[in-house]
Amino acid sequence: MSRLLLLACLVAALSACGFRPRASLALAEELGPVKVVTADPYSPLAQGLSVALQRAGAQSAVEGQPSATLRVRSENLRTRPLSVDATARVREYETVYRVRFELTDAEGASLLSPQTIELRREYTYDAKAQAGSPAEQELIQEELRRDMQAAILRRLDATLRAD
Repeated sequence: MSRLLLLACLVAALSACGFRPRASLALAEELGPVKVVTADPYSPLAQGLSVALQRAGAQSAVEGQPSATLRVRSENLRTRPLSVDATARVREYETVYRVRFELTDAEGASLLSPQTIELRREYTYDAKAQAGSPAEQELIQEELRRDMQAAILRRLDATLRAD
């Protein structure tokens, strides 16, 4: 009985605070097949975007058939020192991931004008645990790529729903 009461209180508290699940991402059917074009066809971002687009309901582009194009104009991932300690050793880093992209339909008309999304992550660097620092940096970069894919899809979804 107490579990049921606790569950009811939790549900009431969540609904009172305005919590609601995010709507599912479903790209417009009229968009048709979509291909992702980047300067580097083996880019982890391009591969991830292709998979994410399929999950969102977009069809894969077939060679020779007209398709909408998600063109990644530029992709820049850089890391810079953010702070140093008294002995001039770097204590914190910032990784910035910036992507510029656009979406055109099968006829080449612009559906989404060139846009830029920039994501940042800050993390501390422990000089005593140097073995973990490169792995941590790789993990942060992978997370930034996943977050970038989601941000691009949300931007596409918002634009296509507005039309």
